[in-house]
Amino acid sequence: MTSSTPLSEQQVQHFKTHGFLVLENLLDESSLNQWRKQIWRELEASLDQPDSWPRERAGLDGYQYDPPESALVHHPALTPIIQQLGGSAFVASGGAPIIRWPEPEKSWQMPESGHIDAYGGSWAPFMIGATTYLYDVEPKGGAFIFWPDSHHAAHRYFRQNPELVDGSFLKEEGFSWHTFGDSLCDNLQTGGQEFVAGAGDVVLWHSYLTHDGSINANDSPRLALFARWPHQHQRQVAEFRHEVPEDLWKYWAI
Repeated sequence: MTSSTPLSEQQVQHFKTHGFLVLENLLDESSLNQWRKQIWRELEASLDQPDSWPRERAGLDGYQYDPPESALVHHPALTPIIQQLGGSAFVASGGAPIIRWPEPEKSWQMPESGHIDAYGGSWAPFMIGATTYLYDVEPKGGAFIFWPDSHHAAHRYFRQNPELVDGSFLKEEGFSWHTFGDSLCDNLQTGGQEFVAGAGDVVLWHSYLTHDGSINANDSPRLALFARWPHQHQRQVAEFRHEVPEDLWKYWAI
């Protein structure tokens, strides 16, 4: 990778085709250590003292990075990549840490289906997300799960049902998340894929990519950081928010 074009043409094409891209060793150890220290401080616990783990706290909603500009979404290793993919149109948004505490007594299974983001308590559309871990995550260790190629399925669904893009599809009779992650997927044979990765590896994922969490059946907690980038017009311009372009990449720089 070079400073002017951090992603190669092959990497960009992989992202467009499959809806995700794994970047190994993208984040530096100094940043990882800073995040580890502040999150364990927030939890009033430590990695080497399992009795101190506040297992009731899985998400740190509203968490404020210290300093704010140290958040994953602002990391200098990610900024040029997002600029390459979205030009200057993609802007930094939120993304709180999410923890999967060990549950070794449970039997691990691949989730049957996932979901797409932006449809929680309110409709908050975005363009691209990123996930990383603060410690290595092994198979069955609470990994981020994603369904390769499923962004095409969601795009087809919204092209066929553009009036439902605001989230009203959730109220449609008979709707299931399988619609996005399974029944229309171009890659049925593979199913979900675990993001098994080392600390500091990053997976970029299209906002339409079906994904989910998973049980951590191992002994160590999984600490993940998330980041999202909406288009600069996505939150304010109603016509933009409701448009479902024929070309999935109309508002990207790729």
